[in-house]
Amino acid sequence: RDAVLNSDSNNYSPSSFSIATETMMDPAVLALATLGLVDSISFMIVAPSLAFYVEKLGGSQDAYGFILAVYSFASFCGKPILGRWSDAQGFLVPYMISISLSNLGGLLYAVAPAFTSTQLTLVALGRILGGLGRANSALGFAYVARALPASERTSVTAILGGVQMIGMAIAPLFSALLANVKFDLCGIQFDNLNSVGLVLFVINFLSQVLVYFLLPDLAPNNSDEASDQDDKESEWSKMLRFICTIPHIGIPFLTIFTFNFNWQFIETALAPASADALGWSPVEVSYVLGAMAIIVFLGMTSVHKLSQMGVTDFTLLCYGLMANALGYLLLYSSWQRDASVAAFVVPVFISAGSFAFLGAPNRSLFSKSVDAAPELSGLEGTMQALLSMASSVGGFTAPSVVAHYCLRTPAMVDVSSDAREFTPVALLSPALGFVIFVANMVVGEPEEKVATMTESDEERMCHEDGGMNVVEIMDEATPLNGDHRRKSDGDSPLKSIDKIHKSRRRSLLETSYVRGSCTLGPSSEVDIFNTET
Repeated sequence: RDAVLNSDSNNYSPSSFSIATETMMDPAVLALATLGLVDSISFMIVAPSLAFYVEKLGGSQDAYGFILAVYSFASFCGKPILGRWSDAQGFLVPYMISISLSNLGGLLYAVAPAFTSTQLTLVALGRILGGLGRANSALGFAYVARALPASERTSVTAILGGVQMIGMAIAPLFSALLANVKFDLCGIQFDNLNSVGLVLFVINFLSQVLVYFLLPDLAPNNSDEASDQDDKESEWSKMLRFICTIPHIGIPFLTIFTFNFNWQFIETALAPASADALGWSPVEVSYVLGAMAIIVFLGMTSVHKLSQMGVTDFTLLCYGLMANALGYLLLYSSWQRDASVAAFVVPVFISAGSFAFLGAPNRSLFSKSVDAAPELSGLEGTMQALLSMASSVGGFTAPSVVAHYCLRTPAMVDVSSDAREFTPVALLSPALGFVIFVANMVVGEPEEKVATMTESDEERMCHEDGGMNVVEIMDEATPLNGDHRRKSDGDSPLKSIDKIHKSRRRSLLETSYVRGSCTLGPSSEVDIFNTET
């Protein structure tokens, strides 16, 4: 972007800073990045201790599995609700409500031991509320898709994804700090297990304050461009029709499903397979998972740089799919009993390096395809939420599929002829990456929509000045515009967003100063987020 929030648009010089620095300085991006950081930390500080927490409260292995699953399922259910809500009312209210649910979920998780008869129920309810709150991850992608031009979405999405990886990498530090915690508060005893809930409450509350003050809201994404036929068709059936019939919209759903399924594949299989083959404990497993997060972060940085250098999203995505398929093929072939440590970790690191190239480019290509469909105007947030739901499906189906059908038990490895830790069903993971790569090559890269200027747009942008028609590029009120911070309901700049909503998708505009006329045509790129005068 050519300006940052709360900057002086008349004095700002884009050449003063790199694009990456400008982006990270945006308070709006800072708020979204903080949310991503909190989400990843929240998940990673619960995962290592949840099994011990449930066991302490008298729960069985089945109870542990149920509580683990309801979190992802609640997130799955909450995403379309929050997505549609953001389309109808903007982003601030959905964010505030969803983070409040996360706050309440953290408190229930923390105080559960104080209620003897309902301890496990409160833990499960806390995780359900936490999952519903974490569904707001879909809002971040929807915000980026609506607030930024297509040329910048991949870079910013890569930054947000990279911040999440940082959260996953530093989360073990929280677990270490809580290792010896023991105190009483309001008659409730807290230890290293239930104090996790207090951490969840504190970090989510801080992120809520930050979002309220730094994230400019967007006007409701209502559109009056739908045809009479569209008015007769329900919104949900319309979206389903596009997902099923338009390859450039449908394939990203398969890609993001594969992304999360394969990520969960490693998280599910690493501990039992390495324990059998190498005798590893949870400590060694945590080292590998932490290294994975660092590698993904470095990959996100690479995606950001390559995108700024002009490498297309399609190229980045295709590379990621092939690298992912190769990594998981090596995973299947090299994970054998008594194999070397390198044989275990190298395929994991190759696979981890591919994930950065599957995330942000896929989101960006999907956003372009949705933007190119006029019938989906006003439903962008919901479509982003549905895409996130496909990711959640991969997240809560992979553990059971991997544990029951892909992993061999030690007894099965004993009687096998190849001493592999996997059954042939594990080849499903590399097959998914390869099939989606072929599908992308067949359908090709989606074409960017280039909106044309309407007569009303021309009249608005041309005015008489001393006998000469002068073309002016109107300064739009966007959430990243330096002059438009959050204002009260009585103020006008943010409320004017819906008036210029249609023109936001204009990506190419040529301006000419011709005496007696105003000529417009697609040749010179103009960034509508530019606040320079």
